[in-house]
Amino acid sequence: MNQNLGDKYTTVLDKIIQKQVEVKENTIFVLTGITPYIGIENYTEYITDLSTFDKDGNDTLFSREWFGTVFSKLMIAQNHQIVSHQQFAYINEYLSEDFFKERVLIVYDNLRSLFPLSKENYIESTNEHANEERPEGLPIYQAEQLKINDNYFYTLKSFGDILEKRPFFALQKELTSANTQENAEVLDVISNPYAVDAFVNQCILDNNFCKQVFVKVSGKNVLNKTTHKTLQELNHLLAKFKGGVHILQEESIQQDYIPQAETVSLLKQYWGPSAEFRNILIYENPEISSNIVPVSQGLIVDTIINEYKKGCDGVLPRDIFITAPTGAGKSLIFQLPAFYAANNGDVTIVVSPLKALMTDQVEILHKDRQYTKVEFLNSDLTLIDRDKIIESCKKGDIDILYLSPELLLSYDIHYFLGERKLGLLIVDEAHLITTWGRDFRVDYWFLGNHINKIRKFNNYMFPLVALTATAVYGGINDMVFDSINSLNMHDPHKFIGNVRRKNIEFVIDTHDDYTSGKYDQNKETETIEFVKGIQELGMKGIVYAPYTRHINKLKDKADEIDTNMVVAYHGGMLRDQQQFSYQAFKSNQCKIMISTKAFGMGVDIPDIQVVYHHAPSGLLPDYIQEIGRAARKENIQGYAALTFSKSDLRYSKQLFGISSLKTFQLQEVLRKIIRYFNSNGKKRNMLVAANDFAYIFDTTEEVDQKVATALMMIEKDYLIKTRFNVLIARPKKLFTKVYARTNDVGIERLKKLFGNCFTEINKSKYSYHIIELNLDSIWSKHFSDKSFPQLKSEFYKQRFLWEHNIELVPQIKVSINIEQPYRTVLSELSSILKAVSETFAEFRYRNQFFTQNEYVEKLKCNLSPKYNAEKIASFILGTYSGYMASASALEGDSFLQQRHQGTAMQYQVFSTNYGAKTTQLISIFSKLYENHDKQSVNRFLSINDIPLKNHIRLGSLLEIMNLGTFETTGGDDPKLFLRLNDPRRIEKDSNRQTYKNYILESVKNRHKVSCQLFEHFFINYFSNEKRWDMIEDFFLGMSNDEIFEKYPGNMVNHVNIIDYLKRNAEVAESNTTEILSGSNIHSDLFKPKEEQHYFSDNMLTIDSLTMPIKKWLVEDPVSLHRTIVEYNIWIEKEDFKILTNKLRLQHFNYYRDYMRLKLLIEFPGYQGLVTASVPYKDCPVKFYKWWKQNQDKIKLSKKETIELFLAVDAENPKALLKAHRTIIGK
Repeated sequence: MNQNLGDKYTTVLDKIIQKQVEVKENTIFVLTGITPYIGIENYTEYITDLSTFDKDGNDTLFSREWFGTVFSKLMIAQNHQIVSHQQFAYINEYLSEDFFKERVLIVYDNLRSLFPLSKENYIESTNEHANEERPEGLPIYQAEQLKINDNYFYTLKSFGDILEKRPFFALQKELTSANTQENAEVLDVISNPYAVDAFVNQCILDNNFCKQVFVKVSGKNVLNKTTHKTLQELNHLLAKFKGGVHILQEESIQQDYIPQAETVSLLKQYWGPSAEFRNILIYENPEISSNIVPVSQGLIVDTIINEYKKGCDGVLPRDIFITAPTGAGKSLIFQLPAFYAANNGDVTIVVSPLKALMTDQVEILHKDRQYTKVEFLNSDLTLIDRDKIIESCKKGDIDILYLSPELLLSYDIHYFLGERKLGLLIVDEAHLITTWGRDFRVDYWFLGNHINKIRKFNNYMFPLVALTATAVYGGINDMVFDSINSLNMHDPHKFIGNVRRKNIEFVIDTHDDYTSGKYDQNKETETIEFVKGIQELGMKGIVYAPYTRHINKLKDKADEIDTNMVVAYHGGMLRDQQQFSYQAFKSNQCKIMISTKAFGMGVDIPDIQVVYHHAPSGLLPDYIQEIGRAARKENIQGYAALTFSKSDLRYSKQLFGISSLKTFQLQEVLRKIIRYFNSNGKKRNMLVAANDFAYIFDTTEEVDQKVATALMMIEKDYLIKTRFNVLIARPKKLFTKVYARTNDVGIERLKKLFGNCFTEINKSKYSYHIIELNLDSIWSKHFSDKSFPQLKSEFYKQRFLWEHNIELVPQIKVSINIEQPYRTVLSELSSILKAVSETFAEFRYRNQFFTQNEYVEKLKCNLSPKYNAEKIASFILGTYSGYMASASALEGDSFLQQRHQGTAMQYQVFSTNYGAKTTQLISIFSKLYENHDKQSVNRFLSINDIPLKNHIRLGSLLEIMNLGTFETTGGDDPKLFLRLNDPRRIEKDSNRQTYKNYILESVKNRHKVSCQLFEHFFINYFSNEKRWDMIEDFFLGMSNDEIFEKYPGNMVNHVNIIDYLKRNAEVAESNTTEILSGSNIHSDLFKPKEEQHYFSDNMLTIDSLTMPIKKWLVEDPVSLHRTIVEYNIWIEKEDFKILTNKLRLQHFNYYRDYMRLKLLIEFPGYQGLVTASVPYKDCPVKFYKWWKQNQDKIKLSKKETIELFLAVDAENPKALLKAHRTIIGK
């Protein structure tokens, strides 16, 4: 080394101090991250407190007495002072942060936010069960502590922006490209936020900065400015010691690869002796060209296996990211490495988003591969079945486990594996992690942190494999690097599959917006005409529509023409209904499927010829993935058809979840967090209910997804801005403690039967008892033969424990706290609600639809300027509006009608109930508070009742007005764990007028740009070749401006789609040959099951005909009833009532013959209807005489007839007819 490290640090610090004191002599220098490396002996005169200067500690070390001494010294000091970051953090605990702002200069190590920690000071839990809770006693300047290999570190909380800061390593040196050396160190700065920190700490530990290090940089995924600047600063530092940072370009894909012999052997073992690896078309190097090369599946399989072997040898493996269309053999690519890992005794976990996908994959492995050591876990399984699978996995009888992301996130990894090792982790459908995509799922976004946690706490060395069908590589529309970053993938190998589909042709008809009629009606007419056209042509096709309501309307209209024309599929259907539609479509019993996006993920039906969009619901990546379901067989010509107008894009905008979030809503989330913090004893670990944040958003639909997304955006944004976790948010395991109301009989029976599973909270004056019930405990101890969702469903439907004569009414505990005196709050609340009512009265008089912005402007005129009109309007319009439930009524207790007009939501005052509704809130508030002087009140209210809804409305409004807080507990809504590492920063940002969230701004910009491109793609005419060129350029990261310039498009599409298909399309051969073989496809799938409970929408096969229960009720109630009797089936109470009425009124002879003496009859001497068995037993002679005249009204069995004759003979023999006496031998 040319220069001692300590001398280097001291020299740099001297220069900074000298320059600063020339400007301000009494500057307070706060040294962040550099105190261990300077020569302290050079600064003893200026260090304010030498005894604690280089110490780590909490408020025991940095006590109030300590502060008093240090504060006095700082106040009287005439010359400059030096304090450590640790010291200044505790000074700020006793003062406001801006007290010394005119004197303070933060001198910080800008290369690191991760600093070494001694083992004895490491107190962060190493137990994964701890859910990342902040330990008691953790110094306030530490955000969190980490153990990396055998070394310990902590991340520093940075100080606020009001204080002047100066980087310690200010000089920069440009990065240069270089060829990598054997075993060279590569920094993964894309997915590891602490890569530079770890490297610098290792250099310090080794006392060696003479290192050459490489950074992988993609030309299509430009490093953010902060990271790039840090690397240049590091490069300058290393250059001083003859080291350096160099750019390493992405490698090209290897061609002409010969798979390893052991891999080929595995392939033939499970896929058959004649099986061979197929070639997949992969971009050779998407960084520099669109050149396509055929790559053997064997290369990708071997890459995964080789990385797995590295992990087994204790070497950190690289991860693998793969895009390849369905049908390219993605399952084989990860299943073969899973088999290899299983042979070594290790487990593979496959994260899959849909239950149907898991079921299909496991079934294929069982049947086609004869591989039995694989199972799936989901919430539909009973506890017995779930525990059996988990125990099998722990014992080594299961080696491949399919899980939903929610389930993986909810438990410690050892819950599934025991002491076994995780060999591979597969994330299927990885595009769901893309923040700006239509299909974004926040549980996928949480996966990256959870995977880090698994690696961190268990020292697991496993490769992570992420797969998806299509993903944009780089650029503003990037999905590949976004996914890699979110999953925290380590320096992944990337295999980017070809997006072009030569056998799919675009047939797009573009027209102006409709000049007459309603948009929805015109679209429905167009789509039905298309469906009729392809049915006449005998073509097989999918029609995609945005919403379930579109599916239902289109299905109804198609059924008016031909009930067998189409089948429908959407996420709201029951599993067996979906299976019915899927099997009918796959087997060609029905050739047209109308579906939402729910149909397609993981579906591999090879003979689909045409994909039509009622209206696109996503953006270009979603559209390409959906049309890619056509023509999976290479010899089939596929078509992507669409009748397009600009208005169609409304659904792409409506269905885009994250872009609907607003900055003020994120700030309101921050405020809610701080209120939680302040009202819960300033505890930094909190469990919060998603529903408590519902008032912040425009609607309560998918509120758990919105809250989790908002929290994740806040967490990631802070990490980018501060390089430490200001806040940590994690989903909590299924919350199982609930509240219920029961009566005196119920409480006694509960004590007798389930005493250890509940706690009595209080008893009301009406002899009702409120209890806290532990559902998880009662499930595992008493009802393990049921699935947990089934038990929860029974509880919330108020059917749970009926068989034990225990009535349980689910309750929610609502806690409201006001922060000012009752009268003050009542006055302000009344004032605001009066302004709200007056504003509605004005719009009622106009009798027109209005937007939220229009309402806000009017409200401002009636409202004091101290209140935020936008927030109040957003909440009031969201909570009191609904769609039309019928021609004369709205949904729920709404008084505002809502409708979509283009992309905007509009409202109309439907009734004058707004006055009553606002008065209702004031009345509830008064009843809660007027008779006592408490500021906090609790109420237990029944779930789904209007009183609960109104109490939540009241609490929400108080929060919005900053007059109080509210909290709900005991419901079925998801919970989130929060850890606050810097509450002060969160509080400041919650009130900062200039607050911005980088993630939100980036996502909105991406979506805006993507919408522009989507419109350009459909409106303009391009040849088929040009369209695929444009799609390829888009997926390889080309910017919109470049695409618009390269593909200007100056003609409009005008084509009659059906005429075009008539001239060009041919019916695929498979469409006619598979119909017969599939004719009884449902006979086993939906055959009746003994003692099964069937709901209205459940499918049931009777005599080779399959229909839902509700349709059997209409079309053949007799066959349904016979099946119910034969198999002892249960159906819903209302359905059974309908069935009974149908049989009695329309099929009386069958009903009479079945009911016999249980039939209700009119009988002389009885008031109203009576069960026939009553007069049969009570007055047999009288019944006999009636029966002789009414044998068409009652049916007796042979035994019942003989017993009647004998009873009559015993009472009055003369009454018996001669023929009847003969029967009984008289």
